[in-house]
Amino acid sequence: MTQGISSSLNLTLARLNAIESNFQALENVMGQINSINSNNNIAKTENNNFQSVLDGKIKEDIKKENKPLEEIELGPIDEYTKKIEADKKEEINLKSKVDLMSQKANIDEIIETFAQKYNIDGNFIKAMIKQESGFNPNATSKKGAMGLMQLMPSTAKSLGVVDAYNPWENIEGGVKYIKGLMDRFNNDEKLALAAYNAGPNAVKRYGGIPPYKETQNYVKSIMSTYEKLKGAKI
Repeated sequence: MTQGISSSLNLTLARLNAIESNFQALENVMGQINSINSNNNIAKTENNNFQSVLDGKIKEDIKKENKPLEEIELGPIDEYTKKIEADKKEEINLKSKVDLMSQKANIDEIIETFAQKYNIDGNFIKAMIKQESGFNPNATSKKGAMGLMQLMPSTAKSLGVVDAYNPWENIEGGVKYIKGLMDRFNNDEKLALAAYNAGPNAVKRYGGIPPYKETQNYVKSIMSTYEKLKGAKI
């Protein structure tokens, strides 16, 4: 009888120990969960602090630039990215301006080279190029005229120009062509320009500048620029 009671007590104690062990394991798990939640809250706090720092920095930058604070409504990170992109764009634009200045200087050298070769005023060629293409080597008209001096394909071919978008070839071809027209019309710059624009046959047919509004404005504009360039001694 006593032995039976003893066995029953031992079984009960074993069950209690098992339950206690399970509770201990559960407490350990809950402790880990609470620790994770605590770390998450710390991370959230850090993120919020970081966001606050960004907000303050961006508002400070915008105030310096006299921009309204409403411009940061899209969010600090978005606005900060936009500011960086704007700075990069400004840097690219500055580089482009420097490149254009360098390209313009190179074009001026080419003009002077062929102006001397064909014995024609370099300022006259500059005035033509300004009117024809605005100094854009890649300019192409609706009619197919190409490059700095806007050579038509057939004209370029007759002048030996292989690549009309190459400044060296284009300018030499154009200078050679206008020099030929000057010789044909007794060095009359206006008639040579009219022939360059409307064709020598049109000038011959009308005995002077053709009554085409485009051609008349063309000659007038180039001669005006040419006079200004000569006056400025460029």
